[in-house]
Amino acid sequence: MSAAEQVKKGPIVLLTDFGFSDPFTGQMKGVISRLAPDAHVIDLCHDVPPLNVTVASMFLIGSRKFFPDGSILIGVVDPGVGTSRNAIILKARDKYFIGPDNGLFWGIIQRDVDDRSDPDWQAVRIENHELMLDEISDTFHGRDIFAPAAAHIFNGTPFTDFGPELKELVPLDVEFPEMENNEVRGKIIHIDHFGNAWTNIHRSYLNEIGWFDKASKIVTRVASCKIRGIRKSYLTDTLNKPIALLNSFGLVEVAWPGQSAEEKMRLWKGVWVDLTLED
Repeated sequence: MSAAEQVKKGPIVLLTDFGFSDPFTGQMKGVISRLAPDAHVIDLCHDVPPLNVTVASMFLIGSRKFFPDGSILIGVVDPGVGTSRNAIILKARDKYFIGPDNGLFWGIIQRDVDDRSDPDWQAVRIENHELMLDEISDTFHGRDIFAPAAAHIFNGTPFTDFGPELKELVPLDVEFPEMENNEVRGKIIHIDHFGNAWTNIHRSYLNEIGWFDKASKIVTRVASCKIRGIRKSYLTDTLNKPIALLNSFGLVEVAWPGQSAEEKMRLWKGVWVDLTLED
């Protein structure tokens, strides 16, 4: 097999909310290893906040471009496992996305922040039991349906063999920032490993309202703190104070250099974050 062919057949990338204290992630890898021993498996993240489809979707959207064409990304953040929700394979932007149709992949088929173009996409419902494990648990489709599907895709099984085509995907219920009285109102949607608080205010929104090039004049208010300017890095000569910056996902983030903004400012998911322009 040539290097070019290898790129077209992988890797298989895993994103879950399983953590590593239980055997779930390992069992998925075991299924893939048994059915597709040549596949290269990459762990994107297994510490998505439990059942948080919004954050999982954000991680997928922000990470997919770093993987080569032909990559197979499995997303298992699945509050509705065992219900009537569909198990699907989505093919978009020369990559495959496998998981529950619960809004997780909705952002993949939307207009891209960078190129503003609508991608061509196809999706099928996974119904072919010959391409699943022999016994299907109602509570672990990641192991019994999604992992085998990824392995079979890697092995060259045609996309159309898995089941009927889907014309629509379940949309993701997302809260967008609001503009009110020359003030942008957003919320904290995620707190990362470092205690940094991510908001739902994306740089594309700031650009849309003409604020992106006025970073030094933007004032962020959160938890009774007033933060002047949107910085470019975590490095600061101002000790023991919070900062606001654009993180690697393009989101306005509140951080406390060298410490946890979550702990220092007593932040949590859902806290309002207000941005204004001040001279």
